[in-house]
Amino acid sequence: MTIRFDDQVVLVTGGTRGLGRAFSECLASSGATVVVNSTSDDDGGVLSAIERQGGRAIHIPGLVENANALIEKVVEQCGRLDAIVHNAGFVRDKTLRKMTDEQWDDVMGVHLKAAFQLTRAAWPHFEAAGRGRVVLISSASGLYGNFGQANYAAAKMGMYGLARSITLEGAKSNITCNCVAPVGATTMNSAHWSDEDKRIRKAEYVAPLVAYLAHAGCEESGSFFEASAGSFRKLRWERTEGLNLFPEETPVTVDTIASYWAKITDFANTEHPTSMSDSLQRMYARFSS
Repeated sequence: MTIRFDDQVVLVTGGTRGLGRAFSECLASSGATVVVNSTSDDDGGVLSAIERQGGRAIHIPGLVENANALIEKVVEQCGRLDAIVHNAGFVRDKTLRKMTDEQWDDVMGVHLKAAFQLTRAAWPHFEAAGRGRVVLISSASGLYGNFGQANYAAAKMGMYGLARSITLEGAKSNITCNCVAPVGATTMNSAHWSDEDKRIRKAEYVAPLVAYLAHAGCEESGSFFEASAGSFRKLRWERTEGLNLFPEETPVTVDTIASYWAKITDFANTEHPTSMSDSLQRMYARFSS
């Protein structure tokens, strides 16, 4: 199977450096016209690199938080928009006790709020085209938490809830959304990594997954993936079989919860709800049996 993006336009935010640059170059090598967005007027040489390989790319500088203007410029200059890879972001690390409202809001704005605004601005164009692809670059910090990154972790995990909702609302218009938590060596994150770590964790090793999720032929939606060093893993919510009482027969008290805590938290038997209705149906099924 050969995946090509000929005649497709893909916007990559934060696309001039690090992981974003790897995403831009990968998409361009598969035939996409890549619109590279960054806060700087300098494209960092990514356009030249893409053009040397015979690819097509343009650079639109500006804050990703100005999503409406950015999407308008893309469509104005390219005539269409097929996919968005929202990679732009930064960190404002501080322990929760010391974190300011501004540090919280800045990180939420560039990661989560911009993801919402970009998708909302692109939605009419996706609907008119009969399809659209959104890939949100999340983080393992969102999945597992990280010391000093309450703002970043919350924003990155919030992307998954956003992606699930976009999946439901976009289904009839063939609009999909997925999250990827990548780890790749960049100048920003690998200063203290060993040469071996840098060798096996190259940014370009995670880019093909991001590119595939942005392709019109990929129907995956509402999913979360981790990717690093050539390893690609899909995640899902899993919960215990837990404690299932009939409250009219067995009083539900704090003591009851404490007594059955081991059963509530035992993952020996698990289930995987796929939607809110599925989750509730599984919890209530015993009442109709």
